[in-house]
Amino acid sequence: MKRDPRFQLVQTGPDRVHWRLLGANNVSLGAAAQDFARVDDCLTAVGWLCVHLDEPVAEFAHASGGRWRWRLRVAAGPIAVATHAYGRRIEAQRGLERFHAAVAAADTAREVETIADWRTKHRANSRLTP
Repeated sequence: MKRDPRFQLVQTGPDRVHWRLLGANNVSLGAAAQDFARVDDCLTAVGWLCVHLDEPVAEFAHASGGRWRWRLRVAAGPIAVATHAYGRRIEAQRGLERFHAAVAAADTAREVETIADWRTKHRANSRLTP
């Protein structure tokens, strides 16, 4: 079953949430550059991004190991980042283009799903207690 691109909220802590954008194939295309204390603030950031998608400036960074990542920035700071690294800069540029297309196509009128970050849960469960 093919799904439309959509935003998803990820609960990363008791008072921390961020958004990520999933493509039609459920692959993460990008995420918020920061966590938010409130769900409403996170949803406001999603709404702002959808309306002002042409305003942020794209930056490409060459990370260690020869991997490329993109980031969208406004004057106040970064607002969106690639959720994975790319082997070549051209692939990072294409990933950013897919992100832009998915933001434009995402249905923000439907209810946004919220999930718990499994990595946070795994880390909490794996801690040794004295």
